[in-house]
Amino acid sequence: MLTIRVPFTITARPSTGPADVDVPVVGLTTFDKVFSGPSLVATSVVQMVSAVGPTGPLSYVALERVEGSLDGATGAFLLQHVGVVVAGVPSLSLEVVIGSGTEGLADLSGSGTIEHTADGAFLTLVYSLPA
Repeated sequence: MLTIRVPFTITARPSTGPADVDVPVVGLTTFDKVFSGPSLVATSVVQMVSAVGPTGPLSYVALERVEGSLDGATGAFLLQHVGVVVAGVPSLSLEVVIGSGTEGLADLSGSGTIEHTADGAFLTLVYSLPA
């Protein structure tokens, strides 16, 4: 298994809110990301569904399509996110969707984490890519 830690930028697209404001609230948001290597040079689109009740916590699920170059291998793959934020503390399960890789990333597997720090956002990915 290999491990990389890659900075990225993230931009939320305008989203439409729910038709009503009753809680619990369910929302849909799309994000665009740019990963700036050197191990991962790629762009991605994230489709996220989130929910929050009157007293929290915030829960979300998302699929992210990443396209670019990972340690010199090019192609695309999906990341599956399952997350919750309780009392301001995030918890995330982030997995490469098995079988989602294309081209040079066809056999990619792995898992990761996302950090948002004062220095920016970072993806840490622990992965295997058989030759």
